[in-house]
Amino acid sequence: MIEVITVVTGFLRENCYIVHDGINALVIDPGSDLKKILIEINTRNLQVKGILITHYHFDHVGCLEEMKELYPTAKVVDYKSDANEKIGTFEFKVVQTFGHTMDSASFYFDKNDILFTGDFIFKETIGNFDEDTEEYMINSLKIFKYLSTNVTIYPGHDEKTTVAHELKNNPYLRGL
Repeated sequence: MIEVITVVTGFLRENCYIVHDGINALVIDPGSDLKKILIEINTRNLQVKGILITHYHFDHVGCLEEMKELYPTAKVVDYKSDANEKIGTFEFKVVQTFGHTMDSASFYFDKNDILFTGDFIFKETIGNFDEDTEEYMINSLKIFKYLSTNVTIYPGHDEKTTVAHELKNNPYLRGL
């Protein structure tokens, strides 16, 4: 069983996530407040095995370099990584979800019905995109046709949601 801890960082209130199994941990989008993130890691005596990056906007990678220095053996995973990743006990899929940025990735823990989306999708909306990336965003949104409605979505900002809720209430997912 894995647990997800949310650490809200920086003035943009970015969600950094720590996924752990009680011993090992993955840090998703280490935002701009290293101290807050380390408090959560250290109070649980977790060993960071991986650092996952949904995209490289400053609010999502504010302390990435410090994290890499503190945990030099932690594997960094982003949109260029293999589609299927295994880090310790953690198995997940790296899904390229281009649109908000052209380096966007979501991380799908299918055995746990969990999806980390960065700024690709939020509760009842999607991340902003440019006119020249609109087609990429539309194609990325099509992943929701294939996900279980039980999947919990952990976005880069604001509160978590579910695929079921988004399919019903997100205007950008209608007609998929």
